[in-house]
Amino acid sequence: MNGVTLSTPEEIVACLEREPSVAETPFGPVQYAEAGEGPPLLCVHGGPGGYDQALILGDVFRKNGFRIIAPSRPGYLGTPLSTGESMVRQADALGALLDALGVDKAGIIGVSAGGGPIYELAARRPEKVAALVALDAVAKDYVPPVSDLEQKLFINPVGFKLTALLGDYLTKAAVRGMIATESTLARGQLGKRVDHIIADPLKLAYFKAMMHSIGDHAAKRVAGAKNDMAQFASFSPPLGDVRCPTLIVHGTADNDVPPDHARHAAAEIAGAELVWIQNGSHFGFWLADGAEAVRERVVLWLKERLAA
Repeated sequence: MNGVTLSTPEEIVACLEREPSVAETPFGPVQYAEAGEGPPLLCVHGGPGGYDQALILGDVFRKNGFRIIAPSRPGYLGTPLSTGESMVRQADALGALLDALGVDKAGIIGVSAGGGPIYELAARRPEKVAALVALDAVAKDYVPPVSDLEQKLFINPVGFKLTALLGDYLTKAAVRGMIATESTLARGQLGKRVDHIIADPLKLAYFKAMMHSIGDHAAKRVAGAKNDMAQFASFSPPLGDVRCPTLIVHGTADNDVPPDHARHAAAEIAGAELVWIQNGSHFGFWLADGAEAVRERVVLWLKERLAA
């Protein structure tokens, strides 16, 4: 694929096993993990999430010559909410993490609720951001589906471990349940998407790992997830102040963060590129038909802009 190497299922699973560190910043402690070598790429997770989810997000980039910096946002896992409740303060903490690690300038990629701090960071500290990628990202005021937070927070990770023992039926049911919630796909399309994911070892590994990065240690993700919802109810980032090269990627069938967020960001950020994942759910970057080509496009786009 044009010299872009995809992660293996085993490498995705390994993202859940990496040990994190903690950096002390002027805004408070920030938990993070690192992987790979090359131009630095700050990977910012969604909600619920943590450094583990950020490593999953960044693994294809690690595989293709980037240094991944994967923080836990405030209120998630080992970063206390006091480090930054507002998206502005979260952006300041992320910038301070880069400072603490001696990173003068980095690429930034964020998914879903990670859109809040990455847009603020690009606007507030332009000298730190070489390029920005937003995946199905929140870009304005946002209220999730009624059951969305509860479903994501309290998924029982034991259930995903039991699928290995109880057979394919439970795995397929778990995939179908999440895709049905996170997409606007019609029933026939939904069935085909579920079969496609189940038949693809890498996509199935992404799905299971992402679910663990939401459900494992759920109690340590609750404060961050609830804070995200409170902050996004009146969220209005200064998108017009974002001046770095910006790539916005969004699924046309995203039922969690509606496609209107991508249209809004693309209209407000000068020169922004907008890429649609046709029939992509909220996890389209990993799970949609043709997701591999989308990841390849983003890898190459970042390589062009972060080349030394």
